[in-house]
Amino acid sequence: MKKLMEDLFQHVIPVNEGYDYLFSDLVYVPIYETSLIVTKRTIMPISLVEEKVLQLIDVGVYQIDEIAQILGLKRKLLDVTLADLYSKNLVMVSTNSCKMMTAGREALNNLNRTEKKQDILKNVCLDGILGNIIDSSAYELLNNVRDNDGKLKPIIPIGEVKYYIEQFKRVSQIFDEENFLYFSEGVQPVKEELLKIDKVDSTFVKYIKIPIHIYVSSNGLDIDIVQVSNKHKELLELYKDYIIEQINNKKVLKNHFKCRRINQQGYEGEILEEKSGLYDELKKIHFTKNKKGIDYTLITDEVFNDRKLMDGEYRDILKYIVSQSSDVDLYVDNLDDWAFDSQFTAALTENMGKSNLSIYYAQSNNIKAAKKQIEWNFKGGCKYVEKDKKCFFCWKTESYLLYGVPKLRNVIDDNTTCLCMSYYLRINA
Repeated sequence: MKKLMEDLFQHVIPVNEGYDYLFSDLVYVPIYETSLIVTKRTIMPISLVEEKVLQLIDVGVYQIDEIAQILGLKRKLLDVTLADLYSKNLVMVSTNSCKMMTAGREALNNLNRTEKKQDILKNVCLDGILGNIIDSSAYELLNNVRDNDGKLKPIIPIGEVKYYIEQFKRVSQIFDEENFLYFSEGVQPVKEELLKIDKVDSTFVKYIKIPIHIYVSSNGLDIDIVQVSNKHKELLELYKDYIIEQINNKKVLKNHFKCRRINQQGYEGEILEEKSGLYDELKKIHFTKNKKGIDYTLITDEVFNDRKLMDGEYRDILKYIVSQSSDVDLYVDNLDDWAFDSQFTAALTENMGKSNLSIYYAQSNNIKAAKKQIEWNFKGGCKYVEKDKKCFFCWKTESYLLYGVPKLRNVIDDNTTCLCMSYYLRINA
């Protein structure tokens, strides 16, 4: 019971002054995990053998056989070293003699050589909304997101190299960090430097998840959003205007604004009042340091009483009452409305572990398709019964009734509505 009371307090939807709560959901920010083809300058140390060969050439020993004799090397081994020096543009080699090149003299003076070449820089993450390069280690990037309704539509096109070139300094930092890890073992270069970004090699789209509460103005149609957790506060501040714009343009979370019909004659279910002072009691318990001394009997009686639930309580109350019952009945008006609701099917999977579920529905345009959709998402056993009980949405267990009463609320514009649910708890006599 202690955990339930803590969960109830944590999950109550915060009041947003001047706005009414609509629903909570997830939005996903597109992130382009990119591999770039880049040009780099590498300064590598020369080997001891290379140094000695260059020193001999520098003092006028040009004959290859003579160099091999002085160094005590077999001619075949020296030929390998000379071929390597030639490939690096440090010496010129003929049949039996060699000559120092300008780059070779510089390599001898500095005991290192410089070369330019292309490379692939991986794991450069570009934000698909703002076009900023982000630190991928600061976020949990999701590979596969099935919820297309929650994905923000990208503004930045995929594969445009100019967005990376504009942030060359940040890309260079990533380049330096990657090289530090790569050269942690073995021969290390004296220095590697990113010279230019040539083009995008490949891009894989990932996502950052942001849980949000959605509100509508109390006296109007304006949308507002608030982060569910404070850890997403700064993240939401970056994208808030874009999220609201895409909600208003029906580009994201549009399933919440589908045309829904409700019975104008109403549904079964008594309209109850909220329990006055309940939130304050939960808050008091939350901030009590010595929780061992708390008597949970009184607060439990207040929670499990005939009342209207506060916004955010529904999921925790449902989870508890289902866990206390082996048989659960669910009454719905139109089964089609719920079968294709991802949050509803997720609730079945989350809560109906060992309970036997029976779904009673008043109507369905295609019961076969509705059952198939539910069973595709929910793997537990389920019985379906057609029965006109005039409930919009009601869970029934041996001890409790948990039911929702719908209301259509105009949002965004005069032609758009959102289905809002008020939930009520009743104790079975």
